[in-house]
Amino acid sequence: MPKLVYFKMAADKEAIAIVLDVGPSMSESPPGTSTPLQQAGTAITMILQRKIFANSKDEIALILFGTPNTANELADGEEYQNITLVRPLGLPDFDLLKYVQNEIQPSNISADFIDAMVVALNHLVKQTEGKKFGGGKRLILFSDLGGEFADDQLDDIVNGMKQAEVQLNVIGPDLDDDDEDEDDRGARPAANGHSKPKSAQQRAGEAMARHLLSQVEGESYSFSEALPALSYFQNRKVKPTPWKCNLEIGNNLQIALAGYVRVVEQKAPNFKNCYAKDIDSEVTTSRSYHLDDEASTEVEKEETAQGHRYGNTLVPFSEDDIANMKLKTVKCFKLLGFTETKNVKRHHFLGNNVQSFVAEKDDEAAGVALSALIRALHETNCVAIVRKVYRANSDAKLGVLSPHIKAGYECLFYNEIPFMEDVRQFTFGSLPLEPDSELNKKFSPSDDQLRAMDNLIDSMDLSKTSQGDEEEEEALKPKLTFNPHLQRLYQCLQHKALNPDDPLPELSPIIADYLKPPQEVLTNCQSHVEKLKEVFPLKVVVKKKEEVSAKSMFQDKPIGDVPASKKPKLDDGALGDMKQLDKVKVTKVGTVTPVEDYWAMLRRKDEDMFEEACKQLETVIIDIIMGSFGAQSYPKAMECMKALREAALKHLEPGVFNKFFTQFKKEMEHYNKMDLFEMAKNSGLRLIDNEECEESTYSKDAVAEFMSDDVKKEKKEEEEMQEEDADDLLDQL
Repeated sequence: MPKLVYFKMAADKEAIAIVLDVGPSMSESPPGTSTPLQQAGTAITMILQRKIFANSKDEIALILFGTPNTANELADGEEYQNITLVRPLGLPDFDLLKYVQNEIQPSNISADFIDAMVVALNHLVKQTEGKKFGGGKRLILFSDLGGEFADDQLDDIVNGMKQAEVQLNVIGPDLDDDDEDEDDRGARPAANGHSKPKSAQQRAGEAMARHLLSQVEGESYSFSEALPALSYFQNRKVKPTPWKCNLEIGNNLQIALAGYVRVVEQKAPNFKNCYAKDIDSEVTTSRSYHLDDEASTEVEKEETAQGHRYGNTLVPFSEDDIANMKLKTVKCFKLLGFTETKNVKRHHFLGNNVQSFVAEKDDEAAGVALSALIRALHETNCVAIVRKVYRANSDAKLGVLSPHIKAGYECLFYNEIPFMEDVRQFTFGSLPLEPDSELNKKFSPSDDQLRAMDNLIDSMDLSKTSQGDEEEEEALKPKLTFNPHLQRLYQCLQHKALNPDDPLPELSPIIADYLKPPQEVLTNCQSHVEKLKEVFPLKVVVKKKEEVSAKSMFQDKPIGDVPASKKPKLDDGALGDMKQLDKVKVTKVGTVTPVEDYWAMLRRKDEDMFEEACKQLETVIIDIIMGSFGAQSYPKAMECMKALREAALKHLEPGVFNKFFTQFKKEMEHYNKMDLFEMAKNSGLRLIDNEECEESTYSKDAVAEFMSDDVKKEKKEEEEMQEEDADDLLDQL
């Protein structure tokens, strides 16, 4: 199949004349299949859609032949009849799109496609005279070539197209089936598998088209080839603008380079606000600033300032502060050093694009120097680490330059890489890989299992798929694979523009195919999937759930004498599995598992529960102490206070714990429970000082004084009171 040269849009604008046959042969097709005219209308619609959505500057003219009327500049007497110039050369719009979709009607009049090409060529030449069309001029003929024609002007057409540099494309029947035997002629396969008889006139027309294409080096496509390629919407492609810089190597060597964006993420078009009842009315946005008070007092923007959080405090920065704080830089592209390719990992690549760097145009010395650098990097298997500053006072970036050598060109690929602060290190548990490990012996895969998995991976290799008898080629190549999300969005936009009151259309089958693995890959891997099921047998394991009763949970039995499998699981059943706490929204700290409830509330991501969780935990601590039978529940209270202290440190809120611990001491004094405060001290609980957390208002000495002197004093007073009570009792006796 020839390359679809037309469908590759150029950055410079192009002049296109579309010539469509609406004669009787275009309306004939086997039952249940679309006619050639319908397929041609679909193809032209797709061409217009691509141009409109890409905001293309290409200009399009539409000429119909086989029409009942005649409207063209060359019509004279009986020449160039039944040919209509529907739309002169100009930018495509929705009016033209609607005309193609709704107003093109078949006719029973046959016209000469050679005459129609002459009309189109004449219009192209006249309309482009004195104008700049860097993308060139193109004539696209849509016809099944079943109408009568005259070849007396064939030489004039060939010479005119060559002189005007007009490219020719013919979309219609498959012109590559001219090697059929005479007995096989008379039928041709349609795109859907049905056949339509070929007339002698049509075979003559195809022969003429082949001759014409060979003379002007044009291309032909069948509808089955053109429609899938045209079904994709393309965005506007603009002329690339290079980033010019000097690669600084040391103090005395500089290479003039130009960087071009090679790969960049394509963003979906932004939606604009509009008034639903009148889309032509302009909608403006106004913004105001208000204080967070009862009156919502409005303030001017000039009275506001940006602020950065420092602990629980917002520190304001004026525009002058921000300007002075910013690192002063100058534009540069400086080589820092070299390293082996293996030292730069693929997952270290940052940024949203990849750039290609080549020597600056017409600088021969730079080309020689860059070529030497590229080949040296390639031969030593190394890459260059560089510092990049795009413009003065912009952020400095760290990047890696990798050599890329092809038959026709060579360049350096630039990828941004992280600084130390950008890297996140994670530590995961090791797998039991020791040969003597029991787990390794139990779960180590067998040779058959390894072989089955290797074969499955090989069968799903996208770089070695093939199409029928063709050579192996890569499937889903990035430069040939469209983003289905964007394609679906454009499909819906086009439909709503033409049919505003209709529901959105179904997903295009061609777009849907991109969401599925290639059919050949599925076919190749099917047998290996079955083998994988065979060597990795799976069995459904039904876990018997033990019944939990109050007797089994609360009966008094010596746990040490009971086997582990028979011990009651207090975390299951009635009390709930603690592992499930993360899966539900905990809104209250209970007295059964207060620490787990507290941490579960802090882990909630939908709402900041720190303040509320701390208040509830403080209340629970007092309730546990006051409701304790003797000292039975004191250890649980200690664990709660430890959790409160740990969370206060983690959230940089030491005041929360210090305030509670100070009040706790006062309460213990009031209720004569200073032994409990001594227990808290022995368990490691103390106030948070400003060395442990800068936000604390307590110094280390103040904390030591709080924890020592008062306790000794209280203990001494308590001992004196006990002695006095004993003396009073002896006196009474």
